[in-house]
Amino acid sequence: MNRWLKKTSDGAAVAVGCIIVLMMLHVTAEVLLRVLFELHIPGTMEVVTYYYMVTAVFIGIFSCTVEDCHVRVDVFAQFLRGGVRRLVDWVGAIAVAAYFGIFAYGLYLKAVGSWKRQETVDAIAFQLTTWPSRWLALAGIFLAFLASLYGVYRLLVSKDVQQEDKP
Repeated sequence: MNRWLKKTSDGAAVAVGCIIVLMMLHVTAEVLLRVLFELHIPGTMEVVTYYYMVTAVFIGIFSCTVEDCHVRVDVFAQFLRGGVRRLVDWVGAIAVAAYFGIFAYGLYLKAVGSWKRQETVDAIAFQLTTWPSRWLALAGIFLAFLASLYGVYRLLVSKDVQQEDKP
């Protein structure tokens, strides 16, 4: 499972990097066309908002979860040792997994509703279909949920608090 999560996370990180570069090029083209030629690329704000940013944030959350690089405030936990530290880490990991599970369920409900309504947004010159971006968000958070469950499993089976799972 660790190898699969790591490879999927690495692929997701590359995809997010490509999306960010694409977003940068899109926005730069919009600005240059507007400043130099007083032209406008229709739907730029909507595409950035509903696709580029959603993909970067929610798929990025998955990669961050696999790499265990979320912000952590362990003012007191850093001084704990042994079983107490393991218990605190375990409770924290369970809380994160529960959060991602609830978040994924909420996103699932939102995605289904959006898909049933064939949700769109007015992009001035056309209607931009937005329901697929709801499924992108769900994919990222569901994968983060799986990664956090694997983190809970690793804590349960490890003997040493600092032990890392080797690929």
